[in-house]
Amino acid sequence: MLKKGLRLQKKEDFDRVFRFGKPLFFGEVGCRYLLDAPSIRLGFSLGKKHLPLAIDRNRFRRVFSEVFYKHQEEWPQAGDILFFLVKKPKKVDTKQTEKIMQSLFQTINKNRKA
Repeated sequence: MLKKGLRLQKKEDFDRVFRFGKPLFFGEVGCRYLLDAPSIRLGFSLGKKHLPLAIDRNRFRRVFSEVFYKHQEEWPQAGDILFFLVKKPKKVDTKQTEKIMQSLFQTINKNRKA
């Protein structure tokens, strides 16, 4: 589980990232990121349509959180990142998630410098 300071918690924060965030898609997983926050925070918007079982939704969160902590040195300095599903994932494993996180961090860092 993510520490409280690393989570998006309020509905206003989720709405702001959904409305103004830049989209990125990685197969069945999508994300929106917004670089105007004072610190890095993650959020998950996982509906029952794509992952009907709570076990699967919680596993998705756990795997992404684990990979997020593993790659702390690559974190952007600040910003809100919101993950969501575009379609039902075949499986959620750490190798696939690591690829997603690395390309996400590369894109965010590239956009920050530009």
